[in-house]
Amino acid sequence: MKIVLTGFMGTGKTSVGRELGRVLGYRFVDTDALIEEQEGLPVSLIFKEKGEEHFRARERTVIEEVSRMRNAVIATGGGVIKDPVNMANLSTGGIIVWLKADPGIILRRVMTEGGKRPLLDVEEPLNVINRLLDERTPLYKRADIAVETSYITPAETAQEITERLGLDGEGVTVDLGERSYDIRIGSRMLSTLGLRLKEFRPSAVAIVTNRTVFPLYREALLGSLRQQGFVPKIIELPDGEEYKDLLWSYYIHGELLKARFDRDALMVAFGGGVVGDITGFVASTYMRGIRYVQVPTTLLSQVDSSVGGKTGVNHPLGKNMIGSFYQPSLVIVDVDTLKTLPGREFSAGMAEIIKYGVIADRELYDYLRAAREDILSFGDALIHVIRRSCEIKAGVVSRDEKESGLRAVLNFGHTIGHAIETVTGYQTFLHGEAVAMGMCAAAEMAVRMGIFEQRDAARIKEVVRLYRLPADIPDSLNAGEMIAAMEIDKKARAGKIRFVLPESIGSVRIEDGIDRGLIEEVIAACRA
Repeated sequence: MKIVLTGFMGTGKTSVGRELGRVLGYRFVDTDALIEEQEGLPVSLIFKEKGEEHFRARERTVIEEVSRMRNAVIATGGGVIKDPVNMANLSTGGIIVWLKADPGIILRRVMTEGGKRPLLDVEEPLNVINRLLDERTPLYKRADIAVETSYITPAETAQEITERLGLDGEGVTVDLGERSYDIRIGSRMLSTLGLRLKEFRPSAVAIVTNRTVFPLYREALLGSLRQQGFVPKIIELPDGEEYKDLLWSYYIHGELLKARFDRDALMVAFGGGVVGDITGFVASTYMRGIRYVQVPTTLLSQVDSSVGGKTGVNHPLGKNMIGSFYQPSLVIVDVDTLKTLPGREFSAGMAEIIKYGVIADRELYDYLRAAREDILSFGDALIHVIRRSCEIKAGVVSRDEKESGLRAVLNFGHTIGHAIETVTGYQTFLHGEAVAMGMCAAAEMAVRMGIFEQRDAARIKEVVRLYRLPADIPDSLNAGEMIAAMEIDKKARAGKIRFVLPESIGSVRIEDGIDRGLIEEVIAACRA
């Protein structure tokens, strides 16, 4: 995103902008400084020698250039707000912040800068300030938020802005060039949602959710959006994996059509993985693609399905066999939503975090063992493992968006896991529980193939059980049915079953064409 600072001269746009850029790691741009650089003259001499009309023309050109930046803080000249073309450019993909201050303080600040501004080069500058403020204040009020800077420092102003935008927590970027997007992680993030949606300037907003989670957060969610002028359409689904199918996606399409949503509309997925997957799928197909934002409310969706752009629905013959790669515009992770999550659902989410440790980060894996109590009590360790998990997935997705190679490592535990879900009709086990069993089975397979140590396979089972997850495959599940499901899974290649297998904790490799007999042997060895 970009943050645009507007306001009268002397309100602190440059000093606040520099501090904000430093805190966020964003590029800082001062439009007046850019104009001076291009003209080879200070603003005061441009006004004096070439006139205000020339300056405003140059200003418009500069604004058009900087408006295309992302992850930038842009400090604008005091008169930028008067030009609707400038403001239209700046508001696209950005949040407009109005910095305001008392007229007397403005005058004192300007006079201590070492020289008068062109517009204040008069005998009674305070009168001019008051007159110009009267003229411009109605325009400044169109900003998305206002911050009073009269009696706070630039550092305090920057802190207030980051808090109101939800940028004071942890952040991860999925780097996909022009389609890059941010993942914001922290507490009390729902209160920032309405303001963050302003960044996209949507013509309409639809919230897709389920009948279990929405009542818990209805007031917080709608309050945040309505505060910013959004009156969202609410589309509620039943709660459960069995409802992630074409029938319910067709229903959502119909609701959007009845509400006359156009290509500038925005969808918000508020719920777990089922809601996120089906919302992304509908967003990718409605009018051939509209924007959507992920607000995952389960641990599993926060660290996995909300990140990376895999969308889809299930078919009775296979999980996620119908779908698309379609990236969200933003992911907002509010860890407070996990406090209402049933313990079983929380444990299911931990399976994916364990997965990240095994496939890419031995330190994360070891941390899960050491920090178990703090994680389970919703301490800072929980935010740390969520951020690290998102970081690992973002890194993989950035290098292999559509699973042509590297991204397949994210399927560790999923080959047998998806088969378990399929043969049980998606109703017996949560996704993370199935993946936990699949990871333990994949570790056993790697041991039998001579590429993984038995003691490390035992350690994976140990961590799985530490987080109250199943490690063994139930006797009631038929091995033949499971293998048949694996053969039509989307990860299979030409009927050959693909497995992601560990070589060590923190490193995995992909194996195609695993022998059916070995799979049967492993399933038998992993029975409860």
